[in-house]
Amino acid sequence: MRLHMTKGIVLYFVVVFMITLPALGQSYNTGFFSSRQAQTWEEYLVSGNGEMGIMAAGNPYNEVIVHNHTDLFLPIYEPLIPPSQGNRLREIQQMMLNGEYERASELLVTISHSDGFGKKRPSDLFVPAFQLTLASDSMKFDSYRRSVDFMTGEIKTEWSNRKGKYERRSFVSRTDNVAVTQIVAYKGTLNLTIDLEMISTYEEKRKVKFNLNDSLNRKAVSKETDTDGIGVRVWYSKPWKGGYVGYEGFVRVSNVGGTLTVKDGKLVARKVRQLMIMGQVEPVKKMSESARNLFADKLDSLINKDYETLLTPHAKIQSDLMGRVSLRINDNAEQNVSSEQLLALGGKNTSVIERLFNAARYNIISATGKNPPNLQGIWGATMTPPWSGDYTTNGNLPTAVSHYLSTSTPELLIPLFDKLESQMDEYRTNARVLFKCRGIHIPSHICLHGYDNQFDTTWPMTFWTVGAAWYSMFYYDYYLHTSDVGFLRKRALPFMLEAADFYEDFLSVGEDGTLLFNPSYSPENNPLNSKSQACLNATMDVAVAKSLMRDLIAATTRLDTLRERRAKWETMLSQMPKYAVNERGELREWLWKDLADNHEHRHASHLIGLYYRKDPEIIGDSVLAEGARKAILARLNYRKTDKNGGVMAFGLSQLAFPACALGMADAASEMLTMAGDTYFNNNLMTTHDPHRIFNTDMSGAYPMIVINMLVYSDLGVINLLPACPSSWKSGELCGVSLRGGILMEKLTWHGNRCVARLKSKQDQTVIVSIRNNIGKTVHLKAGTAIDVIL
Repeated sequence: MRLHMTKGIVLYFVVVFMITLPALGQSYNTGFFSSRQAQTWEEYLVSGNGEMGIMAAGNPYNEVIVHNHTDLFLPIYEPLIPPSQGNRLREIQQMMLNGEYERASELLVTISHSDGFGKKRPSDLFVPAFQLTLASDSMKFDSYRRSVDFMTGEIKTEWSNRKGKYERRSFVSRTDNVAVTQIVAYKGTLNLTIDLEMISTYEEKRKVKFNLNDSLNRKAVSKETDTDGIGVRVWYSKPWKGGYVGYEGFVRVSNVGGTLTVKDGKLVARKVRQLMIMGQVEPVKKMSESARNLFADKLDSLINKDYETLLTPHAKIQSDLMGRVSLRINDNAEQNVSSEQLLALGGKNTSVIERLFNAARYNIISATGKNPPNLQGIWGATMTPPWSGDYTTNGNLPTAVSHYLSTSTPELLIPLFDKLESQMDEYRTNARVLFKCRGIHIPSHICLHGYDNQFDTTWPMTFWTVGAAWYSMFYYDYYLHTSDVGFLRKRALPFMLEAADFYEDFLSVGEDGTLLFNPSYSPENNPLNSKSQACLNATMDVAVAKSLMRDLIAATTRLDTLRERRAKWETMLSQMPKYAVNERGELREWLWKDLADNHEHRHASHLIGLYYRKDPEIIGDSVLAEGARKAILARLNYRKTDKNGGVMAFGLSQLAFPACALGMADAASEMLTMAGDTYFNNNLMTTHDPHRIFNTDMSGAYPMIVINMLVYSDLGVINLLPACPSSWKSGELCGVSLRGGILMEKLTWHGNRCVARLKSKQDQTVIVSIRNNIGKTVHLKAGTAIDVIL
């Protein structure tokens, strides 16, 4: 019998073999190798095409290749309309004004219970589809290494023993949307047992082995095997209306030499010289009655192609994305050492920085496609991922996508916009039900739906109202980098307008004549003199709202539209609360009366005015700028204490980005060193905490920190080497996109001499400076590159 999957089920594998294998890459900086096998799944090597991902352990004789899909969230809780907080919003607001913050949070939960929410409702779980296992008799091997090539997206395991030399290569095709694995015996043959298994997990906190069918909502699993491959169909126990009801897949196996037979539901390969496995995973909203024949044409067309033919078109796309930016510091000789030896050199070593810069970009590029990266990018090998593996919008997601524009890959930001726009109706419902407002409200957590369902008394996350305005920054910044007026008119402005609609209804004028953010929330911190995270006038809320108003004024002026609304935004901007410093001269996290700053926290949300573009109110006031510097150092000192232990990688980026903006070269260098020392495993994937919890946040932040140390841009302004440490005596950075539609084709520096080759999309005049000093006026002509020497 020949297995084929039904419409919408996409999960098939093919295995083909070639003797001629490319090297790891012409440059060690475009990949890495590890000298040992993974000890935990968090050390598996990763590959992905933005929709499907694979993780490989690199075990010669008992290999595990986990298969993931970006939309594979296991349904746990049906999405609900948010609690009717809006019906009692005035009561909540008065409690806040009275300083009864905990009572206000408790009232939110009381309302939710009345509305049928029950206990806290976390996001659905991002889970793996299955693991492909390749088992054989083991013996002592003479040599071993596993590697990743950033330019092709390939995972490779190589080993030899007394019988011969063997190689296994895998990648996830961007052109065919299949995962391809090739196994070759260069001498001798292969004996393998091939199986497709569901993943179980051991949940550490509860010390309980989960029952997959009951506790983890898999209603049924159907598996079918023949000599062509293995098919799987999985039904969910608790699918919700409009969501996925399960997922399906197929692994297709082909051999050169030897035999393939079926035994006990597994494929048994004997004395084969080459083996090829090809597969795909697809969540489905309707389970078909038959799994036959749907993929016959596609599968047959692919099975007749060799590995290199399948790899070439995919590698062209992958290498283009990776190759748009390059970095070289101090003219280092490339380090031909294992990833373990490389990391042992320390995060301050410039060879390490170069490699991690590329590795981090590889991780994010591989995880971006149909959707932006979730907390785990696109990968995972546990049924209970930390924080559900969702899209955490109040810090993690913005960090993961932070370098797309600067690294000249603006198309990678489009999946974020697609994701947000697909949930606009739910965001409108959130705004209406929670706040009786027009416009949109993006919650702190989203997955396959956008309703605000995750909160409790300790974490009153419905009080966080700044999400839509924060993501408006990315919409407008896309325009600033690309100069795409069509995008500004058709996508950016409509989204920004709905963010503004919300503020026009939500904000009220307080007793002091300024606009009042009530309730408010600074993720996920509480003032030192309050037990509650609920607050008023969080600096984050104020800063992002100001940015939205400035950008809307600029955008509608550029498009010559909405003049009446522009006047309203100008008035609102003039009424915003002023930033302030505390008694120690630090920029305050809350701008409400006596709410005291609390630096013993992993977030630094109040510095958001310096994450991306510089807030003119902060940067133009010496007291506020110095206050921001002091706030950065206070949080940095806390991160270095034993009490904190360096938890939460993206919190470090929330300090590093502003440090670069303020020219704090030593602090920025120290934080980049901490990132390299602390948040990379030997698979060069990043972690949430020091060397634990698989997480992509720092993969997004690391390249952005490096670029921010070497260049800052705004309309009409380019500052070179703003936070370049003195230890980076020379170097070259190529391919960076700047605001104003300018490409910095190359930046080279040596000591105090700096040359920047700039190419603009339109005629314009910019001021170019070095190390925050007075610069020179430069006239750029559209399409003509010019070298600026400083």
